[in-house]
Amino acid sequence: MGILTLTEVRKNFGETEIIRGVSLDIEQGEKHAIIGPNGAGKSTLFHLISGLYNVTAGTITFKQEEIQDMTPYEVSRLGLARSFQVTNIFARMNVFENVRCALLWSSGYRYSFWHLLGSQGEINDRAMEVLEQIGLKNKALFPAGELAYAQQRALELGIAIAGGAELVMLDEPVAGMSHSEASNAVDLIRRVTAGKTLIMVEHDMNIVFDLADRISVLVYGEIIASDKPENIRANARVQEAYLGEVAASA
Repeated sequence: MGILTLTEVRKNFGETEIIRGVSLDIEQGEKHAIIGPNGAGKSTLFHLISGLYNVTAGTITFKQEEIQDMTPYEVSRLGLARSFQVTNIFARMNVFENVRCALLWSSGYRYSFWHLLGSQGEINDRAMEVLEQIGLKNKALFPAGELAYAQQRALELGIAIAGGAELVMLDEPVAGMSHSEASNAVDLIRRVTAGKTLIMVEHDMNIVFDLADRISVLVYGEIIASDKPENIRANARVQEAYLGEVAASA
């Protein structure tokens, strides 16, 4: 059993079945991509894993603990962090404060009115280390909502690793970026997730084949293949269902 295991997971909205019996085992430290056409259920699957949606049937196990009935914050506190297609940061807080918030819970701080955060030297130092790691140290006091789009995505990654996540889930991490921004984002993802488990949804196949150790193909709510990138590229069923000429010409 890996760090994350899905067993016959199903999700219905009314009478419509969106996720249809997905079983998947993600190993510790693996870089795993989930690909598929629009409407295949990729974001729904992410919502189920992270606790945003409840499963209709099946189990989801993270670090040998069933999480399918947990809330998103409970799942997060176990060490699983995710990004969304839409940037999810505290826009009115500065960059430093965004990262420090993520550090507080993982460092043992709970809701308290008598701790002065400015005096927490170790946490403040660690926040600056994270900002240096993601290339935003010089933007520490900059309002997070005024960062460039690619920088906001980098800040999301910083928040994830600052919170101590062992498994990071990224939903279309380079969507909307220029070629150079996407290249920088891939380098950053590779660097900050070293030693961690990564699951990503991404439509750019060059990035998928560059980053992933293993790829699962989701079509109409079902996994039709899960294998190493070179085997996925050569899989006739996958090419027919999704990759098409992309796989042949990449």
